[in-house]
Amino acid sequence: MNKLKAYGLTVLLSTFTFIQASQAATIPPPLEEQVQETAQWFIGVFNNAQQVTSNPSVPFISMSNCGVQLDSNASSNEIQNVYLEQRGAIARQRLYSFSRGISAVELSVRSLVNPDILNGICGEPESQRIVNTSNLLATSCNLEILWEPSRYVGTNAPNGCPTSTGGKVVSNIVFWQTGIDSLDQIFDARGNLIVNTPIQFRRVYTIPEQSYTLGLIGFAISYVGLRHRRKQKQRLTQGQKTFI
Repeated sequence: MNKLKAYGLTVLLSTFTFIQASQAATIPPPLEEQVQETAQWFIGVFNNAQQVTSNPSVPFISMSNCGVQLDSNASSNEIQNVYLEQRGAIARQRLYSFSRGISAVELSVRSLVNPDILNGICGEPESQRIVNTSNLLATSCNLEILWEPSRYVGTNAPNGCPTSTGGKVVSNIVFWQTGIDSLDQIFDARGNLIVNTPIQFRRVYTIPEQSYTLGLIGFAISYVGLRHRRKQKQRLTQGQKTFI
């Protein structure tokens, strides 16, 4: 009888422990921790090579993201700033700022006045990754980032953010520790959907690492080949850049 009681107690304790673990897995961490985690999961070198292999019609894009400081709040821990440098068929450079909102993480995306100044900054020591606020546009595109077990989900639907041509960009993003799925739906001034290609980024490695130097070499090689095409594209699309 005592053995049966002991066995029953063991089962109850195991069940209680399992319930506690399950409940813990569904309770969001404090927003301060979420801000830190979202920024860390965004930092690293990513590309969509796996996606291109399975679907060659999707353009190849590589992305190098690193933590930076602003010259105005270099010691702030409340806002986590990440510089994004994307190369390939779609090139862009942005500053992503993660901060605490009322009930979720707020992501502010800002364009750069002179992006060339920051080319390759992720290859610099962390202490030297400083972004001047004078090089940032005052306006931003904002998303609300919601915690889900093992991932974060963000969107600015349905309003999106305006483009310089009178349209809008509706951004949707899902990211976790090893990947980022991004979809920017671009609408023209008449409300027609003109871009709707999801991109599936997967982490190549984290910054900083010793292998990052090798990655920068490969990144630079591809960038040289793309730079000429980028200049031609800029001449054709001057004044038609989207906000994010």
